[in-house]
Amino acid sequence: MNRVLTLAVFNIRVLLGERMWFVLSWALFGLQLAIYGSLMSRLVVGTVEDYFFFYSIGLIVIIVFESGADLGRHFVEHAREGELPYFLALPISRKGLFAANAIYGATNTVIRVLPPLAVTLAVLGRFSVQGIIFALIALFLLGLGISGIMISMSFIAFKSVDIYIALVAGLSALLIRFSTVFYPLIFMPKIYEPVAYLTPLTYGADLTRWLLGFNPQILLNPTLALAVVIAVAIGTIFLSVTIVERIIEGVKAA
Repeated sequence: MNRVLTLAVFNIRVLLGERMWFVLSWALFGLQLAIYGSLMSRLVVGTVEDYFFFYSIGLIVIIVFESGADLGRHFVEHAREGELPYFLALPISRKGLFAANAIYGATNTVIRVLPPLAVTLAVLGRFSVQGIIFALIALFLLGLGISGIMISMSFIAFKSVDIYIALVAGLSALLIRFSTVFYPLIFMPKIYEPVAYLTPLTYGADLTRWLLGFNPQILLNPTLALAVVIAVAIGTIFLSVTIVERIIEGVKAA
């Protein structure tokens, strides 16, 4: 466990050294919310109650998605830059290596999400410590699921970061655009509903909104949403661990 924590702390220190990226991420969130959030909330006035709040939580979920994608990119860059053999040579198991990176990913998610979430809720008059804690737990579980998917994909793209970026872009278009990140499921065209039920972002976004007090009438059943988010997190993490243990040895950097 000490070795896992030591490697995790090393990765987190590298992460904290990139403070400007966090500032830019928070600034981009604020800009999107101030411009697009305000415009879109005016366009759908009378259709969705408090759409500005609905939209803001959707942007938070996108940050979680991007954080998961960043963890996969982290793996890819280790292989591309020749660092992976070094990490494999450390006196740490493959599961320990995965656990260290999972801690890194969780820290990355919390740092990216907590400030914009807290500020947004304070501005909207919905701030509560209890709400933020439960929302962070839901977003953390969603982030685990997304990270598991991205880590699994990262081993496909070990020989090319460009391939990984292309895969993430395609997956992003499907998971985000066909989810309830930007619009409620009940207003979605019937032809798209089946696809919306297949993306974990739908369940994570609606669960987070419910925990923060949004109108439950246009959200998915919270029990179902929680069950799906947990199942996706557990399933993808086990898949990632399996890939780390069985495939990572044969990986060669480009």
